[in-house]
Amino acid sequence: MDNNYGSLFIVSTPIGNLDDITLRAIEVLNNVDICAAEDTRNSKILFNKYDIKTKLTSYHKFSEKSKTLSLIESLKSGLDIALISDAGTPLISDPGKFLLEDAIKNQIKVIPIPGATSIIPALTISGFNLDSFCFYGFFPRQRKAKTILIKEIASSTKTSVLFETGKRIEQMFNDLTSQLHPSTNIVIAREITKLHETIYRGDLETVKNSILESDFGTKGEFVVVIEGKIMEQDSEISEEDRRIINILLEELDQKLALEIASKILKRKRNEIYKVKIKK
Repeated sequence: MDNNYGSLFIVSTPIGNLDDITLRAIEVLNNVDICAAEDTRNSKILFNKYDIKTKLTSYHKFSEKSKTLSLIESLKSGLDIALISDAGTPLISDPGKFLLEDAIKNQIKVIPIPGATSIIPALTISGFNLDSFCFYGFFPRQRKAKTILIKEIASSTKTSVLFETGKRIEQMFNDLTSQLHPSTNIVIAREITKLHETIYRGDLETVKNSILESDFGTKGEFVVVIEGKIMEQDSEISEEDRRIINILLEELDQKLALEIASKILKRKRNEIYKVKIKK
């Protein structure tokens, strides 16, 4: 681009622990002419810690349409602008779409400054297959959208990751258990990198109970990671699996035995029940 326009920097900032900012991000934030921030009050905390004097201007979901034109004009005049969100990487479930689109249309150089994001850390500690995964943003509020998403997650072999708030986490579990198998493995990272960071892992019911029974379990922000559907096994149950099923049926009542066998063998309860009938 051989124009005299400024550049738009998409700058990642810490998601909790302020030490997680990169040296390059600090340098860029110090050198740009303007920093468009989702909430200038939050950004001032970061700026004060690193003695960044750059001018801050608010740019949030209620003002991004109205402010985009003036920011684009500033960029065309040769000023460099950084875009930051309250936490993490901008445009990931955060404002910035209109500014980025117009910058691209106007052939303004866009430069990413990588850094913190809650999605990747939550995925990496999950222990699930990460050859491919799907990110769905915030869990939807509308019933129809919920149904469509849960059906997609239930049928997918890919790891799924999404966001949810503490106020809605219990309802999310209720919605998930309506479609997903009880033995579905899930990892939830709560308040990741912050003082009260907590990692919950286990099947749906176990994790739900752990969160709801904790004193502060429903406080904060959550990254939800759901293991993909296990590929269908051969319908034929091995002799070893039969042996396990029989031991459980001998030692426990039928309902509990079938539930535990389903979790251990990762098979649907009705498949286990057919084995019992044929016993």
